[in-house]
Parts: sequence; C-alpha cells; structure tokens
Amino acid sequence: MKNKYVIMFTLLIMLLTAIPADSKAIPVKYRHVTDQCDLLDQPITAYGIPILGGTRQVPGDSVGTTTWDVQSNGSLGRRLYIDRSGGVHIDWMMGIMPLSGATRRCEWNFRRPDGTYFGDVDAGPLSSGYVNLSLTRDADPTNQRTVICYHYNIGTNAYYPFIDIDTQNGAGSFPNNPKTPAMNNYLWPNIACVNNGNIVMTTDDNAGNFHHVFLTTDEGNTWTNVINTDSCATESRIIAASDNPGSNKVVFAETRFITDSLAAGQLDNNVWFRLSTDGGVTWGPHTNITHYQPADSVRAYCDVSAVFDANDDLHIIWSGRRTTGNNYYDASKIFHWDEISNAISVVTGPNPIFEGGWWGWVNPNGYGAWRMPADRSALVVDQTTNWLYCIWCGQTDTADYSEQDSSLGGYPNGDIYGAYSSNNGLTWGAIGTLYGYINLTNTHTPGAPPGACDDEDYMTANPFVYRDSIFITFIEDKAAGSVK
Repeated sequence: MKNKYVIMFTLLIMLLTAIPADSKAIPVKYRHVTDQCDLLDQPITAYGIPILGGTRQVPGDSVGTTTWDVQSNGSLGRRLYIDRSGGVHIDWMMGIMPLSGATRRCEWNFRRPDGTYFGDVDAGPLSSGYVNLSLTRDADPTNQRTVICYHYNIGTNAYYPFIDIDTQNGAGSFPNNPKTPAMNNYLWPNIACVNNGNIVMTTDDNAGNFHHVFLTTDEGNTWTNVINTDSCATESRIIAASDNPGSNKVVFAETRFITDSLAAGQLDNNVWFRLSTDGGVTWGPHTNITHYQPADSVRAYCDVSAVFDANDDLHIIWSGRRTTGNNYYDASKIFHWDEISNAISVVTGPNPIFEGGWWGWVNPNGYGAWRMPADRSALVVDQTTNWLYCIWCGQTDTADYSEQDSSLGGYPNGDIYGAYSSNNGLTWGAIGTLYGYINLTNTHTPGAPPGACDDEDYMTANPFVYRDSIFITFIEDKAAGSVK
C-alpha cells in the first residue's frame, strides 16, 4: 500500500521536447537521416526545479504542479497540442491541498513560440477533473484556440462533461462560458476538433458499461449523440481527428470485452473502431481489429490510441496484457495496427528483466492495479517522411526486484520510452540500441521514499512532429504509485 503521506508531495508536470539535431539545448533528439531515424540516448540538459526545499535535475520545462498523479484511469487522450505557429497548448488535472472539499480543477498553460510561458491558469471550476484538450482549426494558426474538456459536478453529484474554448490564441481566458451535452454521469471526456469546424467528444457512462460519442457543429451550443456502444468495462477509448489539410476524418477507437473476460469484463478485450470522413456526422461500420480467442496469450486491456499518417491512413496502438501467469498485470506489450496492411505488429522490443519478449515487473508487490509494465502509449507521425513514433511509459531496470528502480513502497519509478517505424508500422526499433527502443527520461531513484522518487508517468504527445521535434507532457511523480 502506498505511503499515506504521499499527498504531501508535489508532482511536477513536465514538457519534454525532442529538438532538432543542430540544437544543443536538450540533446535527446529524433534525428532524421536519409533512410533511418537515429534516436540518440544522450545526457539531458539539467534544469534546477525547486522541490521540498531542494532541487531536482529534470528533463524539460516545468509547466505547473499537482497533487493528483492519476491524470486518467485509462486511455490518456491528449493534454498537449501545438498550433502551426509554434504555440504549445497544455492542460492537466491539478490537485489542490489540503485534500478536503473540492480537491481538483482543470489547469492550463501556454508555451509561446519564443519559448516563454503564459503561466498556469485556473481554467476549470473547483471539482472539474480528468481533462483533455484540442485546438480549433482556424486557417490562420495564430487564431487557433485551445478547447479544453473535463467533467464537473454541477451539484448533487450530477457530473456533466464540458468543453470550454479560449477567446484567442494563447489568451488563457478561462472559464469562458463552458458548454455541455448535459448528460448526467457521462464522465472522462476527450475531444477532437476537425478541419470543418466540428468538435467530437467521447465519454464513458458511470451508469453502465457504455461508451458514447457526441458531435457539435456550433462550438458546443448544440449537441447530437452519434454513437453508443456496449460491453465497455474500462475507460479505454479515444477520439482523434486528422491533422492533414482538407481532411475531415475522425476515428473513434475503443476496447470492448469478450465473452470469457475476467473481472466483469475489465481484463480481456478486443480493439474496435469506427471511422467518419465528414467530421463525425456519419460513421462507418464498427470494426474489430484483434479478434482475440480464448486460447490466445494476450488480450487488450486498459488503453488505446490512434493517429492518421501523412497519407491520411489510420493507425491504432494499444497495450495488451499477458493472460498467463499469476498476476493479471505482470507482463504486457504495445501493439500496432494499420488499415493498409491490416496487420498487427509489436512495438515494444524485449525487456531485459523479463522473459519471452514481454515487458514485466518481478517485484512481488506487482505493478499496480489498472497499470501494466508497458502501457499508456501515444502515436506521433512525421508528416514529411511519414515515419511513425511510439512513446510509452514503463520500466526496464535490473532483474533483482530488490535492486530495481522501485520506490521504498515497492512501486516502479517509471521512465518514458520511444521507438520509430519507417515502414508504416510493420517493424519498430531505434538505431544503435540493443533492444530496439530508447529510454527518453532515464531517471533512477531506487529505494526512494515518498517525496524523493523520480517517476515519469501519465504521458501524452502532440500527434505530429513539429519542426523536427516531438513534444510530450508527463507527470514527474515524487511518490511512485497511485493515490489521490
């Protein structure tokens, strides 16, 4: 069980940029050459961040703080988007001390094209939480505005999903007349803005095993319920729109449990999707891309993500748990599917601390409920080369759990990893690495007590490479494990 004093320790929300090859500021790079991509594992320039009276050497910029490490219960969606003028729009769920009464709200920040920050803004009302965002698709990128979303208790435990749209690019004018489809207990929203001006929202349903999709064509004034699916026992779904000019494609991807599933449908799932080409107005068939069978050694679990590549073709990734063994969560891999090959590939190379090519965790305390040793992944596309990049959370330290990079309480101090594909996702790797991936954060605090851990987690990424850079946000958890 996690140390009860964890709530006293501040978590840092970070922005990590993988920057161009000719820059020296943060030399963790995605370097583009003629026929391969070299992921360089080099030291990261240190930033001194005040924490508990001391300093911590961390990769990236601190954009805010929170006491609520669990930014999502399943699929992470997006909490960062870059407009085409170079502005970086970020939101997160901010935990508020002390933990009494309204303990959270949606927080927002903006990184200007010159690298300076607006500063964090209280963007949602008290008790708003489980946030995501997107950007309006104005033709002039300096007019593109943040669209945040969250769920919020309007009173008497009536939780509605909301969107709220900034007044101008990087203005931070929140709250700004939030809008909702007014559905009680439709929770954990994420959204996508489409080139034609539509906004599409997906939610879970706290009343049952359902996922829902809503469409607004007038920035939230009116809403239409366009999709409802059943057999959905986990918060594992995403809505994603194409970033290619002129395209109005939107995908709704999710997991749905199969008939022999354990734990009331939570543990064993297939991956499904529906595709729209007109901004969410009409939708194609509900398609199962995994078709897992009872004899299979893997099932989809708790998160799924998607992106459209430079050719506007669909790619979906998910984390799959190993169904054999003594622990539901002790081993996993990240998988990829694309609509051109209709084939499934493994993204994650073998983990040296576990057998059979799986990522695993041998500490007897386990990896933690609702989590796996490799999970919470995101896809990024280079719209010039059409190469794909997959980023995920995990841990690959020594086989002896007493020496693993785990906290004093036995929970993993995670890192963020990356791999790339230059052939449409058929194979994955990282040049010059033994196992085919790279550790992007590579921090180590074995045996650290609460307040001293370096645990990078709950990562989201901009869906496209911008000026030879990949932008991600993540939590720097100072007390590994999960607690509100």
